[in-house]
Amino acid sequence: MATSASSALSPVAALCRELVRIPSLPGQEGPLAAAVAAWMEAAGLAVEIDAFGSVLGLRRGLGPGPTLLLDAHLDTVPATDPGDWTHPPFAAEVSDGRLWGRGSADTKGSLSAMLCAAAGLPPEAFRGTLVVSASVCEEDMTSAAFSRVLEKHPADIVLVGEPTSLKLGTAQKGRAGILVEAQGRSAHTSRPELGDNAAYKMIEAVARIRALPLPEDPDMGRGVCELIEIASEPRPSTGMVPNLCTARFALRLLPGEDAGSLLARVNGCLGRLEGVSARFVHFSRTCWTGEPLAMEEFIPAWKAPDTPLLARLLEVLGTSAFAAPYTTNASAAAVKGIPTFLLGPGSIEQAHAIDEWIALDQLQAAVEAYGTAIRTCLSPS
Repeated sequence: MATSASSALSPVAALCRELVRIPSLPGQEGPLAAAVAAWMEAAGLAVEIDAFGSVLGLRRGLGPGPTLLLDAHLDTVPATDPGDWTHPPFAAEVSDGRLWGRGSADTKGSLSAMLCAAAGLPPEAFRGTLVVSASVCEEDMTSAAFSRVLEKHPADIVLVGEPTSLKLGTAQKGRAGILVEAQGRSAHTSRPELGDNAAYKMIEAVARIRALPLPEDPDMGRGVCELIEIASEPRPSTGMVPNLCTARFALRLLPGEDAGSLLARVNGCLGRLEGVSARFVHFSRTCWTGEPLAMEEFIPAWKAPDTPLLARLLEVLGTSAFAAPYTTNASAAAVKGIPTFLLGPGSIEQAHAIDEWIALDQLQAAVEAYGTAIRTCLSPS
């Protein structure tokens, strides 16, 4: 039976319910950003909205100390096939010990718990600066907007909220999108020998890329290189040899792979294929503030070094280390050499799915986990 009154919910569940009810596709996070900013102000956090629309809430502790930045993204993937949802994607219904709806696990649950933990700590519980970032455009342009947050608010430690089942994420795969282009020459299909069929070149290019050996990591397994899109021009064709063919590959990266060497390896395997080249996919969009945002799709993998802080966090959280097979905003911090971790309620299996949900007990446990992490990273002693 669904719970109808927010008063029957814990503060973190009530907040998560409020956030889930506000749709927030990438570039359309404005109404949600306004709601989060209002909540932060009411909770006593100093609020800032940056040029790209990410909302930042700041608190100062007992005295000088390091800066800890907590981040969870505002945007969600679309709610596809809404008629197939048992619980409407933006109703935020509560039943069976779960809160249902798009973004509940990825990552409005994490954001709600971070906000409740940050607001609930007394000033004497920590030293330094605590920043909660509710960032934009993570789903389609991972780390692009968050890297701008880090430029304006340099951090000593970063904790990113993603569904890790409250395990401490200490490693993460990266992601790259590679666009392969094959140039040819058009001709009538009754005389194909007068043209240069770009699609045939692409068939060979795809075979060569698929034959490339993939790296392996003892914690994260094997890398991935998967063909996800192929198209030729002109389209639709009325009997023309294609003059252009493009293919897009999705790669999941392991630590140690960098943009330059990866692209050189792909272009190297294409070798003497005339008119065939590869480059990273370029993304751009206008943020809800009207500010343009752009990136090349190369988001590096990372692995946290074995440090006393890592050991201490594992101890106080009473959890195990987790290597994420997905890609997150954390790459923007890890690439700068900042001690970076993942932590959040829910699991990746719940994210992006029909009838996405977050368990109410995980939400409450996340508030406690974030509070423990804040006190550990910004210890007043």
